[in-house]
Amino acid sequence: MDSTLADLNRFERLTPFRVRDVLLIASQFDRYQLEESGYLAEIMNQEYTDLNLSQSPRIIHSTDAIDALDLVKKRSFDLIITMTKIGSLDPYTFAKKVKDEKSEITIVMLSQNTRELATLDTGNGIDRIFVWGGDSRILLSICKLIEDEKNVEHDVKYGDVQIILLVEDSRRFYSAYLPLLYTQLVEQTTRLMGEGGNLHEKLLRLRARAKILLATDMPQAKDIIDRYSRNIIGIFTDGRYPNPSGERDFAGLELIRYARRGDNYLPILLQSKNIELKEETEKLGVPFIHKEDSKLYNRIEEFMLKEMNFGDFIFRDGQRSEILKAANLEELVNGIDIVSSESIGYHAGRNDFSHWLRTRTEFSLASSIRPKRLDDFDEMENVRFFLSSKIKEHIANRNRVTIRDVDDNSEMGRFHRIGRGSLGGKGKGLAFLFTRMADLKLGERFSNVEFVIPRCVVISTEIFGNFIRDNELSFLAHSNESDSEINRRFLEGEFRDDFIHQISRFLETFNFPLAVRSSSLLEDSSHQPFAGVYSTFMLANDNPDFGIRMNRLLEAVKLVYASIFHEKSKKYVQSTANSIEDERMAVVIQQAVGRKTGNRFYPDVAGSARSRNHYPLDSIKSEDGLAAICLGLGRQVSEGGKCLRYSPGKPKKIHQFYSNKSILETSQSKFFAIELCQESGKVHESEEENLLSLPLNIAEEDGRLNLVGSTYIASDDKIVDSVFLQDGPRLVTFAPILKYGKFPLSEILHHVLSSCEDYIGSPVELEFAVTIEDSKISKFGILQMRPSMDESLDIDVDLDKINSEDSLCISSQSLGNGIIDEIYDIVYIHPDRLNRLKTHDIVPIISEIDYGLRKSDRPYILIGPGRWGSSDPSLGIPVEWSHIMGANCIIEVPMSDISVEPSQGTHFFQNIVSFNIGYLTITKDDFIDWEWLDRNEPKFENGPVRHLQVGRPVKVVLDSRDSEAIIVK
Repeated sequence: MDSTLADLNRFERLTPFRVRDVLLIASQFDRYQLEESGYLAEIMNQEYTDLNLSQSPRIIHSTDAIDALDLVKKRSFDLIITMTKIGSLDPYTFAKKVKDEKSEITIVMLSQNTRELATLDTGNGIDRIFVWGGDSRILLSICKLIEDEKNVEHDVKYGDVQIILLVEDSRRFYSAYLPLLYTQLVEQTTRLMGEGGNLHEKLLRLRARAKILLATDMPQAKDIIDRYSRNIIGIFTDGRYPNPSGERDFAGLELIRYARRGDNYLPILLQSKNIELKEETEKLGVPFIHKEDSKLYNRIEEFMLKEMNFGDFIFRDGQRSEILKAANLEELVNGIDIVSSESIGYHAGRNDFSHWLRTRTEFSLASSIRPKRLDDFDEMENVRFFLSSKIKEHIANRNRVTIRDVDDNSEMGRFHRIGRGSLGGKGKGLAFLFTRMADLKLGERFSNVEFVIPRCVVISTEIFGNFIRDNELSFLAHSNESDSEINRRFLEGEFRDDFIHQISRFLETFNFPLAVRSSSLLEDSSHQPFAGVYSTFMLANDNPDFGIRMNRLLEAVKLVYASIFHEKSKKYVQSTANSIEDERMAVVIQQAVGRKTGNRFYPDVAGSARSRNHYPLDSIKSEDGLAAICLGLGRQVSEGGKCLRYSPGKPKKIHQFYSNKSILETSQSKFFAIELCQESGKVHESEEENLLSLPLNIAEEDGRLNLVGSTYIASDDKIVDSVFLQDGPRLVTFAPILKYGKFPLSEILHHVLSSCEDYIGSPVELEFAVTIEDSKISKFGILQMRPSMDESLDIDVDLDKINSEDSLCISSQSLGNGIIDEIYDIVYIHPDRLNRLKTHDIVPIISEIDYGLRKSDRPYILIGPGRWGSSDPSLGIPVEWSHIMGANCIIEVPMSDISVEPSQGTHFFQNIVSFNIGYLTITKDDFIDWEWLDRNEPKFENGPVRHLQVGRPVKVVLDSRDSEAIIVK
């Protein structure tokens, strides 16, 4: 095409409507999750530049609906995106109020919770509903879709632009497809820039990129085809969607025939869960893809490629000849330091520096430079010094609070990332806290304690995707291979050279023990909990041979990747609304917090804590929080081992230690540490085999037990809160800290939890590790932060008015809120029939029952003695979550021969709370009708395990306010 004035005029007439100002209504944490650690602006700027859209949208954030309504009155917005939880108003009431004032504004609802989708609908002011599954590109896709819908008629008329039609009524699916389709468009149009005949043609083709239109039913789809049939270059259609004038189940086939009337070769792709459509679809010459195909997204990419056939700063001299290129701020300031004074004067006089900075959303830096004029300086070298110092200062400030890439051009800081994908759930929580540490001001009250997010690098989900594709491992998502075989295949896989180079750059400066932790898209979400499902590996990282350190780190990353396809993980995914293909894995490589003693490395205290206590006993209140702490690595807590559970707001009230006997039975008897100076060979596939499991006398030899220990004097049946000059068994009671203030752990935990809860607007959970120094600054390391589920349904159970004859059980200590009904199945183990030495034998029996009930879609109540999921089989039944995930209500009853503290507090229960599963503890003063249970004829019985199917459903009523619950027969 010739570069004529007509072509240029035509180019500039396209895309009259642009989404420039977006109002995003979301809590602080939701907003950060969407913005992906500050990279959303970068992604949007880059892709809008690739598409030659002059300015990426500016996102204005509001934390609640009332504030948003005020902003709408004062400012003009092109698009409003609202989350489902926006304060005092529900989204529909908010949308209606906005539409009453400004009916032209498009309002989109974005849901994080797939369980609530059935209750959401368009109308009442909401124009479209999308689902956010962890991919930040959804915001970009929403903006582009709204622009395309408003511009399509104009751009077809004046630019003859082409159209891609997506027909899909599943919000979850089209929310996943749109980012994929738009990413492919960006890559295609970028490729066109190298293929056009001249600059004007390239610009025209970029501006005239294909539009994407979304239809959710047959009338919408046919209307688009009727209006734009000549411009449609491809259709992606579901097999089944609303079809008022025809058959819903065969809507996709009907649409194919309708669309092919005028063009027999129009590319169409049909994807459906109904395999019966495959034969008829292929008869029509259209490829069919099953929606649960393990390579669904890859096949869509292939279809687009095969069937549907921000720029650098350029330093110039006075004659406009190119001298140097700069792709980022570091390269820009390096260029300013070395180019000629003539070039500095040329660009400064044209405001090129501030202009380039603004296009990269570096607004504050640009504003600090732009007011200056050349006349304000005596000589050009002063201009160079001013620009260089301003940018260097900005880079230094940014690096303190931003997530940096691992590359060759910047120094290694405290928090880095590799790859352009998501940071995953754990990575985003850490990144959010890292960038907000200054705002939280955690250290102001504790002058001798340093609050840190340990140095880390996050390997983004992009690297995972590349690894899976390059090594052809995606088939394992739906295979029956054993975990060990899956591990073997992953360990044999190879990473790309650019990643190896980046991870080597990182490891060169990280010569301390490391934690290699999973950080999947769904992990640590308050709505989609995957915490604890995947693997974590601890590495000493101290071998003098860099090659050995490197190989072990890569092996640990591969094993974390492999855990996404393990049997336990697949079973867990089956219990959610997600598919295994929805999951993507990032990896957090984090500096381990601890101290070196001999050949061992471990913290003085570690554990987890939540800002809300669901078991508030005596004078303890919910806001006093709940902590589980241990000596050594936090695995002791996370795997359900013996530890101390208490409320940081009331540290003197330790209900777990109600007698000397209870202290002897429930206090920690071993601890985990990283073994130093022994690291060689391969990483063990078992997480625990890579660690030292040590008795308490080792900590005493290390001089570390005195911080947390006590001694039992058997002759006097008393416990002395010291390990000095005393003979007798050592106990981990944390008395030196909790009773005598050796370290302000409780004050710190309560302060950190309340500060984080106030900041993000919802209850939180933390994982932490502490090193305590007498003469130095102690360190409180925050290893993880995530929001907890905030129960809100108003249920009030009055135990005084409950008739026990109508009740299966009555609990004064429960977790959960609401009503769970329509339960016909009960699986239980009577304490009197349990042999505590053979609890391992019960696990496969329960797992088999659970599998059968889940397969039949029959939720059930699970009742058993001791702690469910305990790593100590003598304290309960050592099930994993995948063995019991079909249960809607879980009940712990007392052991018949020993007293066992309830197993609250481990991240096993993050899953229970988030899935709205009731958890009841039956104390000695509570009630359970064993006679009624034993009187019913079992459907299945094996040893102490009985499975009942009752004729009339039982109902669970949970009162979170008073921690009370009943189950009505």
